[in-house]
Amino acid sequence: MIKHYLKVEIADTPFKQQRGLMFRNKLGENDGMLFRFKTPQNLKFWGVNTYIPLAVAFISPEKEIVKISHIKPCSMNAVSSDIDCNMAIEANYDFFQKNNIIVGNKIEIIDDYCSILIKFK
Repeated sequence: MIKHYLKVEIADTPFKQQRGLMFRNKLGENDGMLFRFKTPQNLKFWGVNTYIPLAVAFISPEKEIVKISHIKPCSMNAVSSDIDCNMAIEANYDFFQKNNIIVGNKIEIIDDYCSILIKFK
């Protein structure tokens, strides 16, 4: 059963991954950012220079959500994947909860050449 779609920007370079959603004052209701890493690792995110509250879903190499955490604006408290992951998705603070997306759901990345969508299953 399809849960929802999220339109994402891609953070796949060290600069984009470091900057993430910093310095933004708003994020569309169904917008987010997909972080892609070449090798699985224990991922860590924080809210420094991030002005909007965010949720981050950590994704395993099998494209399964293994953890969902929340990041407060401008927080120096890091959230971690706890296990090796090669992707993470940042979205609005309540996106995953509002759309009944939970740990164990799988994702599919859809590239239609105009935008990148994440389909949650």
